[in-house]
Amino acid sequence: MKSFVFFLAFLAASVVAAAAPAPAQSLRTDLVAIEGEFVRLSDLFDGVSNDKAVLRAPAPGRRVSIEVTQLVDIARANGVAWRPQTRFDRVLIERAGRTLDLNDILPPLRKALQAEGVRATDEIDLGSRSVTVSLPLDAPTDVEVRQMQFDRAQNRFTATIVAGGAHQGAQRLTLHGRVHATARVPVLRRAVNAGEIIRSGDVEFAHIREDGGRRDVIADPQRLIGLAARVRLREREPVRESDVRAPTLVARNASVTIVLQAGNLQLSAQGRAIEDGARGDTIRVLNVQSNRTIEATVVGTDMVSVQLMRPLAALQQ
Repeated sequence: MKSFVFFLAFLAASVVAAAAPAPAQSLRTDLVAIEGEFVRLSDLFDGVSNDKAVLRAPAPGRRVSIEVTQLVDIARANGVAWRPQTRFDRVLIERAGRTLDLNDILPPLRKALQAEGVRATDEIDLGSRSVTVSLPLDAPTDVEVRQMQFDRAQNRFTATIVAGGAHQGAQRLTLHGRVHATARVPVLRRAVNAGEIIRSGDVEFAHIREDGGRRDVIADPQRLIGLAARVRLREREPVRESDVRAPTLVARNASVTIVLQAGNLQLSAQGRAIEDGARGDTIRVLNVQSNRTIEATVVGTDMVSVQLMRPLAALQQ
């Protein structure tokens, strides 16, 4: 059926072309960018003297394809000496526009929600929807919230916004979303690799949702400083208790000093750590002089102490 319609259109165009001495006009083959509200003959054909508006332009920022049958009708109705070469002939029209996104929409939306009692630090969630508004180039970029309905019990809202002020090309948009309460917690300025020590300069604050289900998030920044990462920690993410540990002061197979303090008497011996340990951990250590394995507490870098109730012989040959 489409082929038959094209044949009729092609035949009609051929009749028109036959009446003219020679086709003086040609089809625009490049992408045609326009700014106004209408598509004109010169946007479709090269070499036309009549620049009549023949179609409504697409919305700002949008693109439309004018197909061959419509082009034939336009040419015939306006005396354009053009005929199609193939059934795939077409013209792509794109209307220039100014696009507004969430960075433009959120500030007035947040201000309207704050008037309803929402905190400035709360998170505004519009779901997975990508919100953009395209305006004509001569339209103002003002965004105004005309209507706001906020359900405090559910923390849900419906807002009607208008972008473009009083311009005839202004756009109206209805947004549905939810507000989430946030808490101020320490996060990392940079990614920290496993085993790396967190320094004071690595920590800053951010607001995260309270309903995230991460109840073991560390809220005191001082507790983070000096700890080692168990796994790779991502930038700008809160840190959980299970993500960090005390730094290893004694590494497995490392040479250590075994110390026993008994009153004014202090004995020491050389040992080898059988396992890793952080400050305060009790680990197994081999006394290399007696070749006996003992349990000792990590007290410093490559240094352990033996509980006072342990026999002194454990440190002696």
